Amino acid sequence: MKKTLETHSSSTSGLGRPAASRTFSRRHALKAGLVTIGLSAFAFEPARAADQAKSDPRRSSPKRYDLLKSINLWAFPYPDRMTLRECLQLAKDAGFDGIELNYDLDNDLSPKSGTAEYQAIRRLADQIGLRISGLCSFLFWPYPLTSNDPTKRARGLELAGKIAQAAHDLGVENVLVVPGAVHIPWRTDHEPVPNDVCDQRAKEAVGQLAKQAEKLKVSLNIENIFFNGFLMTPMEMNAFVDSFGSDYIRVHFDTGNISMFQHAEHWIPILGKRIKNIHLKEFTKKGTDY
Repeated sequence: MKKTLETHSSSTSGLGRPAASRTFSRRHALKAGLVTIGLSAFAFEPARAADQAKSDPRRSSPKRYDLLKSINLWAFPYPDRMTLRECLQLAKDAGFDGIELNYDLDNDLSPKSGTAEYQAIRRLADQIGLRISGLCSFLFWPYPLTSNDPTKRARGLELAGKIAQAAHDLGVENVLVVPGAVHIPWRTDHEPVPNDVCDQRAKEAVGQLAKQAEKLKVSLNIENIFFNGFLMTPMEMNAFVDSFGSDYIRVHFDTGNISMFQHAEHWIPILGKRIKNIHLKEFTKKGTDY
């Protein structure tokens, strides 16, 4: 026969019950123990919260930065195995604030698309709740803005203008620009360009693009590549960007591109507020793909 646990006004034992009722079931004992544990944990909860509130402020930076975390579309198997919608949704589900899209010759963002298509992509991103942080493109390599081939230079300038227009149609303010290349180690069809010629051609090309960018309210962000032999120091980058005297010519700073031979933390304070976007990526000195 199971005993009940009761309280009485008569004298009680240390267990909080009459001495005559000391015999009780294991179930009651377990209940009593759980109640005691629960009350103990509850009693210490305010102290725990107070300890958390008093965390050492030296553990975090005294300065806060308003940054958005974005991922590039190249991180997804697009378009071979995933649609653009699926990529955007996965980026959102993974916790990213935005996605950086890529302009090429064949897919959703390409010369085959126009304002209507880009606005549809924008609506899709808005529906998913994902920002489009910017546009970039590999097309600056087959069509360098500083190529010795005038046909390639002209095509590169044309494509750069289309990328800027696409950004405008998408409601995006950032476009990554590779301004030129003295050499391109991974391309066998690129003829080396003298440094001074490369600088002159790059300034001419970006100068033309800057006029369009100002009208479109799109920022052309010059990326540091390092392996292209152009703009090899932060001082050179500053001089190049400042030469246009435009708020729409900024810097897209890539931390991985220079990590083989230089140090990102040396560049950042020198570039300062010119930096508009930042690329972070995996890096290893054991390989050649940086």
